[in-house]
Amino acid sequence: MTAKGYSRFSSVVLWSVISAAFIGPGTVTTALSAGALFQLNLLWAVVFATAACLVLQEVAARIIIVSGWDMGRAIEHHFGKAGAVMKQLVAVPVLLGCAAYEAGNILGAVSGFALLFSVPAAWVTTAVTLAAAAILWQGGSQRVSWVMTALVGIMGVAFFYLALRSDVSAREVARAAAVPTWPANSSWVILALVGTTIVPYNIFIGSAVSKGQTLPLMRIGLAISVLIGGLITAWILLAGTALRSFVSFAELAAHFEESIGRMGVWMLGLGLFAAGFSSAITSPYAASLIARSVFHWKNVWHVRLLWLAVLVTGFAFGISGVKPIPIILAVQALNGLVLPMLAYCLLTMVNNPAIVPRTERPGVVYNGVLLLVFAMVLLIGLSNVDKGIRGLFSWPGDYSWGIVSVSMAVVLWAGVSIFRYGNK
Repeated sequence: MTAKGYSRFSSVVLWSVISAAFIGPGTVTTALSAGALFQLNLLWAVVFATAACLVLQEVAARIIIVSGWDMGRAIEHHFGKAGAVMKQLVAVPVLLGCAAYEAGNILGAVSGFALLFSVPAAWVTTAVTLAAAAILWQGGSQRVSWVMTALVGIMGVAFFYLALRSDVSAREVARAAAVPTWPANSSWVILALVGTTIVPYNIFIGSAVSKGQTLPLMRIGLAISVLIGGLITAWILLAGTALRSFVSFAELAAHFEESIGRMGVWMLGLGLFAAGFSSAITSPYAASLIARSVFHWKNVWHVRLLWLAVLVTGFAFGISGVKPIPIILAVQALNGLVLPMLAYCLLTMVNNPAIVPRTERPGVVYNGVLLLVFAMVLLIGLSNVDKGIRGLFSWPGDYSWGIVSVSMAVVLWAGVSIFRYGNK
């Protein structure tokens, strides 16, 4: 054992919360749609999204480990007088997002359970909520991580089984993973694949659980966790290639039952349940970590009340059947701004000599990769803002060229900023 009791194995278990967090019902739906609509042609986007997720998570964890601060203090130090405002701008929308999307997480678990057993949805919704509350009430990152490890294992086995039954060769998979293609009308799916893999609250989770680790242990645990998450996403996409379209999980289950038997339905149900239940835990868990690491809440009961509020919000919408579409659209727009803001914070903080010493700062190539990732998340963020605002107010129109132009200008500005840091 090393670094405050951490070993390589325990580091992998600790970081499993990241893969569990980004494989939720949204990822399952997006990856299945990508496979059904475009077959293997968007597998490269899963590879890129996984690599981008790994880069941003590594940078966030590196800042915390090297500086010895938490994310809130690092942001305050980096931005000086504007630090308190920037901290609010980044963290508050993420907290709102945790609550807004919790209903979808719970209902995802319920949908998976419904494929396996005929039980009233209200009972399952209540049971899932109480089980998530019991796990979170016990507290402790290690306990939550062990639960996440088990759920990731279930997802891995289930979706790997479905992927094996797809009619594609290893050569086709390797080519699709390595050679980018951009089929007509696929832009929104590519952005969705990246956006569902790189989520703001995952970065806060990663920065919080990295506390007390060494850089080598962090990188081992993080790399294995993110790669497993990327593999599961790829397996879901491969499973989707067996479909002509993806409309509902019930229709998908019927297809698998017809083509590969009842075992296909069981694997889909288990995978979807594990994806929903893991995200139903990690959303409130992320809220509690943000409260501690960004807003420096010390009172255990205040933190518990916060994650309970997130969980109860999801339960209330889930049990009522009411779809909070306007709220979700508004939060989606806010989170669309948060991800690029957070990426910009990480990009500039990791190059700031007052936070990260020169020996631990990224080199030219790594900074180039960071700028590329920043450009992609900025495109995703502005696209989500555009979609959220137009959906909220029912505005027509296509502003993609404006989004691209703004993104290029902001990325250039970020590049100049880190160049200046490099000369200090």
